Amino acid sequence: MVFKYLPPEKLEKAKRPHYESRLRSYKKHMIKQKEKNKWYTINKNLQLIRMSNRFGSQRNVLRWSNGETKEHILKKLEICIELKEWEHEFITEAIFNNGTRCDILDLTEGTVYEILCSETEEEFRQKIQSYPEDFRVVKILC
Repeated sequence: MVFKYLPPEKLEKAKRPHYESRLRSYKKHMIKQKEKNKWYTINKNLQLIRMSNRFGSQRNVLRWSNGETKEHILKKLEICIELKEWEHEFITEAIFNNGTRCDILDLTEGTVYEILCSETEEEFRQKIQSYPEDFRVVKILC
């Protein structure tokens, strides 16, 4: 059997489709990994929330209580709309395993959004001390 010598330019031309195929495959793999990591993060964050708050009917839904002011509810709605546009999973009025409750919990990023309308800075600091350490807390003023 005799092997023919290929000039470098023809050799590169022959390799190109294989390389492009591998590159497409790698990009698809990375997209799948990103999605997998997103759901892993969401599930990890859900473990810190009470069982009654974990189910699908609680996610991506605006909930409020009778004691909240109209400004507080509207600010909460504004944040929820933005999270929905970013395709994030969130829970409003999430109750942690230790019994504390936050305004909005972004499950995708692991961020707690606390809206301050009638609360003082001291009340805010005391409240976030009881939150799980895994979450980042963002303070939002009305």
